[in-house]
Amino acid sequence: MNSKKRRCRHCSCLFKICNKVKKHEYCSKKACQLARKRNWQKEKLKSDQTYREDQGVAKQDWHANNPDYWKQYRQKNKRYTETNRRKQCYRNARRRKKVGNLPPRKPIAKMDALTRQNDTISGRYKLVPLGSQLIAKMDAIIVEISAIS
Repeated sequence: MNSKKRRCRHCSCLFKICNKVKKHEYCSKKACQLARKRNWQKEKLKSDQTYREDQGVAKQDWHANNPDYWKQYRQKNKRYTETNRRKQCYRNARRRKKVGNLPPRKPIAKMDALTRQNDTISGRYKLVPLGSQLIAKMDAIIVEISAIS
């Protein structure tokens, strides 16, 4: 029996087409099926606003239920964490260098430095220690500032 074959979009291997599967473009390997799912989700996120909103809500719920995930991940994967920190120091050093007459690039994390326009605003603020090793807002302290005239 002569069955039709096609190349997998992910791994480029030949596989037999199943007539029951509409748009059969991926073989049955696990990596290829994961790639198929990723591509489907990527297209769905682009085209379906409701799906995009639902995914955003699910992501927020997951973060709320797993607040210490990254802290635990770094504790369990110390070698990866140290390698990543070294690489980030290298990337930060590259960012600080000027390229020709161009100004240095903006920092990675959002910096909310006070300017003349907003230097007398009373309210609550996150106080973040300054240091050359910090690349994101970490260990912030909430403080309340009141203007005294």
